[in-house]
Amino acid sequence: MARPPSGTDLKLKAAGRKLLQEKGITGLSVREACRVAGVNTGMFHYYFGSKDEFLKVVLKDLYAEFMFNFKAGVSVDGTPRVRLKNAMVEVGKFARNMRGAAPMIFADLAYGNKEAFAFVRGNFTEHIRYVAALAGECRPGSSVKSRSIPFMVAAMVPVMIFPALVGGILEKNGVKKICGRSVGALREEIFSDSGIAERAEIALRGIGI
Repeated sequence: MARPPSGTDLKLKAAGRKLLQEKGITGLSVREACRVAGVNTGMFHYYFGSKDEFLKVVLKDLYAEFMFNFKAGVSVDGTPRVRLKNAMVEVGKFARNMRGAAPMIFADLAYGNKEAFAFVRGNFTEHIRYVAALAGECRPGSSVKSRSIPFMVAAMVPVMIFPALVGGILEKNGVKKICGRSVGALREEIFSDSGIAERAEIALRGIGI
């Protein structure tokens, strides 16, 4: 049975969110979440029961916030292209915020973890429907108008997600330089708001939109 919300569970969720974004799934321990939140482990288990359930709650909250910003971006006045670019920007920002956790999530999916797949499918796919609908509106004027909507989505979305996935892996493994540039400098170039917006533009131009 779900427990009634309180300041304690909100503190724990805020701590979990901070640790997830900074250290990823492996760094999100019950003890550390309780330390950051300033509560005891007994209260953690009272509200969430286990780390797995806690992780699901934190991820759902992060996705809910993403969808709030995403829907605001795709609902603005403007052409379908403008709204599609806004959608890609929000996907890029979400990927940036999730890069600490993304490698572990993708690893679970790649190794056929059915529980992870069911969770992602049930909680992390709503935005794809919006992207697909906007891609459909843009398709007649694109250079890939003979291709399917899934083809268009597959050509655009990885541009926004893949750098975050690889970036998370490199950061976890302590890589300091890539092609002579520091990881810190590349992080700013790729994951800044301006870098994300530029990558969104590249994604659209890549399919002639």
